[in-house]
Amino acid sequence: MRICQVAPCFPYREHLEGTAVEHGYHVGGVERHIHELSKALSKQGHVVTIITTRSPKHDSYHETDGLNIIRVPYGISLYSSSIPYGIIQHLNVSDYDIIHAHTPNPMIADLACLSNRRRLPLILTYHNDITGGSQAGRLISKIYNLTIGRYLLDRTNIIITTTHGYAEHSTCLRNHLNKVRAIPNGINPSMFDIKPGQLDIRAKYGIRDDAMVILFVGALAEYKGVNYLIRAFEIVNKAGKGAFLIIIGSGSMRKSLEEQVKASGLSEKVLFTGYVDDEEMPYFYWASDVFVLPSVSEKEGFGIVQLEAMASCKPVISSDLPGVRDVDPDGVATIHIAPANTEALADAILKLLSNPDLATSMGERGKALVMERYTWDIVAKATERIYKEVRQ
Repeated sequence: MRICQVAPCFPYREHLEGTAVEHGYHVGGVERHIHELSKALSKQGHVVTIITTRSPKHDSYHETDGLNIIRVPYGISLYSSSIPYGIIQHLNVSDYDIIHAHTPNPMIADLACLSNRRRLPLILTYHNDITGGSQAGRLISKIYNLTIGRYLLDRTNIIITTTHGYAEHSTCLRNHLNKVRAIPNGINPSMFDIKPGQLDIRAKYGIRDDAMVILFVGALAEYKGVNYLIRAFEIVNKAGKGAFLIIIGSGSMRKSLEEQVKASGLSEKVLFTGYVDDEEMPYFYWASDVFVLPSVSEKEGFGIVQLEAMASCKPVISSDLPGVRDVDPDGVATIHIAPANTEALADAILKLLSNPDLATSMGERGKALVMERYTWDIVAKATERIYKEVRQ
């Protein structure tokens, strides 16, 4: 099949190699999902073209290898999203059999829908609801969801969500459940099959070998709930476990979180690393004992980092949120706790730190779960079945 993937942004080679790039061009979980899915579909013999936006510093970077990428001007910026109107000119629907767009950056999917005059099958991967942080942002999001967003969902043949649970809980999708199909995010488990000793994270950052390490990976944004993790770590620290907390990521809350740590007297036991590249990241997982995803908002629709921790044989603690809990619905490798519940989070951490056999067995079950459900080959084959379904 000739497949057109429509992406809000798409990684340059520098993103994949861990080179620092400008903050105005966001490449996060959604964009990496599209990259990995496109590679897996190409591997299966499909012809995949990605239509996306170009970075403001486009000429400074190199394209990723092995994929046909068409970049259009970034367009007008509006509340951290773009309106890349150039897609109307560059999306020639006669060149494709399937159009597969992605939200939550909405406008590029909307423009792809408007450009689809031949009414090709249109697939939409709905990664999470479109919301706004500020009062004005929430108002704009609400207006969008009731107008343009509703039109997009009405015109879409199949809506892919990462879990059925998230779709059933979404107010935007409740009237479209008949065309929702659940396909999870995926990872490359081989990335986490590292050889111990190649990079000693504990030695690099002066962490004792006998210290218990708690790890967080993600954006330092309000919905991630890192402030609750720090409060829970205060309780863990008072319990005398000799634990250490590593916080990986960047974002608008970093300064306030660092001030929170300082006010708690934990500066020597909490490490803020900032951005960590893909090659170094697996070593942080392997250096940890427990992974925590303490998100407090349904803006967290899945949590790929849970899969990364499981692939590294680490037990996971995550919030009991739609989508997030469905990554491991039976709790074979995960302890689910109520969002924003500091005491419950601390209790879960202490439970795993105090029971190394339990932590080990959960980690082993997590690795098996990833291999069974969450590799990119499995995800691509499920996506291919959706394409065939919609073309019948």
